[in-house]
Amino acid sequence: MKNKTLITAVSTFFLLHSAFAFEGRIQVTLTRGGQPANLLYTAGTNYLRVENTVTNWPNPVDLLDRSSGALTLLFPNNRSFVHLPPAALTPAPGAMPMPMPPPALPAGTSVTPPPGAPAMPQMPQMPQMPAAGGMPMMPMEQPELKATGETTNLLGYACTGYEIKQRGETMEVWATDQLLPFQPYVQNQPHRFGPQMIEEQWAELVKAKKLFPLLATLKFDNGMEHFRFEVKAVTPQTFTEKDAALFQPPPEYLEIQPLPF
Repeated sequence: MKNKTLITAVSTFFLLHSAFAFEGRIQVTLTRGGQPANLLYTAGTNYLRVENTVTNWPNPVDLLDRSSGALTLLFPNNRSFVHLPPAALTPAPGAMPMPMPPPALPAGTSVTPPPGAPAMPQMPQMPQMPAAGGMPMMPMEQPELKATGETTNLLGYACTGYEIKQRGETMEVWATDQLLPFQPYVQNQPHRFGPQMIEEQWAELVKAKKLFPLLATLKFDNGMEHFRFEVKAVTPQTFTEKDAALFQPPPEYLEIQPLPF
């Protein structure tokens, strides 16, 4: 009886371990604005490789350190790469900040530019903020990933239904906790400021719950679909030391510095 209990416990441990430490390949079709793209996720124990298999465009390859969250973008078209720390990948909430106006001068004061310097352009008058008790500024709507209570099975994985509603759009997501935390495909160094569309925000919401989507669709309230993320195949695979080159920049590639924003 004790041996049977021990075998059951060990089997359960390895099943849980394999579920949360998925290794293998995930094939995805991403359609946005009517333009399809085929993505390939190659998940190792400590690293993740995400690439667009369409070869008619100089698409980068994403290499993610699954422990630290640091991302490396490879650019095969010019044999270069850039390292992006986790902080550079986190968009700041809210709208794009307005530039600060110059400090106000006392009435009647003028500034004389030095000889040869161009005249300082006049700043447009800034609108006055409403006084206390006036109409408050409307806060920017923040999307939320809400569970619908529905479940289904996709490609052999138990999935839970989620929903995001924002500004006349609804995103439906079916995600599982049996693969790995989601990592969206990054094509360029992301801008950290400015409002984002829902199709740019949903990935971080799913990732925060340590889920991987098997299917995600974005529709207008009239039912028209304009974004679709669909997993076509999941192939578990164990990678060895010989496969380490998949998750590292090639030695002949030149490192470039990230953009200063």
